[in-house]
Amino acid sequence: MLETAISHDDLGAVAGDFQGRPAVLHYGDAAAEYRAVRTAAGMSDLSGRGKLRMTGADRQRFLHRVVTNDVEQLGAGEGVYACMLTPQGKIISDMTVHVRGEDLLIDVEPGMADVLRDTLDRYALMDDVEITDVTDRYGLIGVSGRRADDCISGLAGPLPPLPPGGNVEIEWNGVPATVARTHRTGERDYDIYVPAESADEIWKTLLAGAGDGEDDVVSCVPIGYETLEVLRVEAGIPRCAVELDERIIPNEAVKDRAVSFTKGCYIGQEPVVMMEHRGRPNRLLSGLAIEGKTLPARNAVIRKDGKDAGWITTAVRGRAVDGIIALGFVRRRSMASGGPFEVEVEGGPARAEIADLPFYDPGP
Repeated sequence: MLETAISHDDLGAVAGDFQGRPAVLHYGDAAAEYRAVRTAAGMSDLSGRGKLRMTGADRQRFLHRVVTNDVEQLGAGEGVYACMLTPQGKIISDMTVHVRGEDLLIDVEPGMADVLRDTLDRYALMDDVEITDVTDRYGLIGVSGRRADDCISGLAGPLPPLPPGGNVEIEWNGVPATVARTHRTGERDYDIYVPAESADEIWKTLLAGAGDGEDDVVSCVPIGYETLEVLRVEAGIPRCAVELDERIIPNEAVKDRAVSFTKGCYIGQEPVVMMEHRGRPNRLLSGLAIEGKTLPARNAVIRKDGKDAGWITTAVRGRAVDGIIALGFVRRRSMASGGPFEVEVEGGPARAEIADLPFYDPGP
């Protein structure tokens, strides 16, 4: 059963299993969904993502003390991407923190809200902090594309300029919503948090479109998780529990977005700082172009000259690039020697080359 308050039955939705969770895979034409995001706007039902609400006088000071990025200096309407680490510097969960007037709203991957809340609770012994799982209270609609702003303007008029991570409170027919700039597809990405009971009506409003007139109406084409995954891989954006898991230190995948090296202490700081001072990590998140027609599985071995050189995390059939593309972790020493790699697939090894990220042209 889909974890959502939004109705998809009249849109031709094809539901199925997406990495162990029920989801809308596509709406009948994945190629059209992809084109919509690259040229106009698409929207996705992200209501199953985990959501935590943090209140209490110490909420920013506390979260700043335990996660990898600077939270304490943020004002209302600002946000930041960060990671929660083990004391050994390994990633437990990533998160996007939205600072609102009365609380922090924290976005995590589906299934990770309980994990992150339990971890944070262990460190909040003497702090004035309350952490509540509000996953079911909010619908979450993602809007992505080069004309995403025009699409959203149908809710409450034009958005104010929002920097990456920024958020603004809007109201639609008396319903409050939080609109946040995010990082999901590499295009202009927004998340719209709405009360769950109003999510379906707002979804329908976005479907109807907005614009200056009949010739310039921008409607949001519904897109499923299969298209979202292609867009994510083409943009080179790692995802928690897929690229980011207990094997990975932030320096290997998300250092530039997730880590502040000036903020002071946090859980797992020492290994992160030591790796930074030592120089580049021994392995890095990389893009690969893979020959053949068979998708490698997650954790498929990457080899160079017969020796293990890393592993695949996500492989898809690209659209900006004709063929199989993948994200994976590759040892820096193996990349430095140049030449092709081999990836373990069903039926035998497939030739692969390191590819620059992103796989598509992001434009101006």
